[in-house]
Amino acid sequence: MTSHPGAAGVQLDEATAEFVAGVTSMAIATRDAQLLPTVGKALGCMVSADRRWLTVLIDGEQSARIVADIAAGSPVAAVFSLPATHRTVQVKGAQATTATATPTQRVRARMHVDAIVEHLAPLGYSEAALRVLFSYEAGALLAVRFAPTAVFAQTPGPRAGERIAG
Repeated sequence: MTSHPGAAGVQLDEATAEFVAGVTSMAIATRDAQLLPTVGKALGCMVSADRRWLTVLIDGEQSARIVADIAAGSPVAAVFSLPATHRTVQVKGAQATTATATPTQRVRARMHVDAIVEHLAPLGYSEAALRVLFSYEAGALLAVRFAPTAVFAQTPGPRAGERIAG
């Protein structure tokens, strides 16, 4: 487990909190000491009751570079996109912690994968291919926790990149 970040960052509004914790395609990104980015898929997100903390679930084996970057103090960014509409939100954090996923978080990851596959299949994607794309090892599941420092609308169009918090 990495060191715990200090004070919580910006508070998400209720609509954004509901969106990022909902059925979205998720990715998480970090950078290494040479500022080279690493991007990996995320398998679910939980928002704290006060909406000041996010916990994003990742496969620690598939995302080993992300875990190493976080341990070295990298900032994080998570992107949440609803494929049917392309609505997209990016949340940035100054630093994060990692911990082994709890049993409840493992259930959340399984439920999220089932929900995103159910969302994508009617859009013409093969369920079998989606199951491979979103596969993960339950025993390697990690919880990445961070306080948002900035939130951006990233839906394609004229408002893409607009800061909505932080």
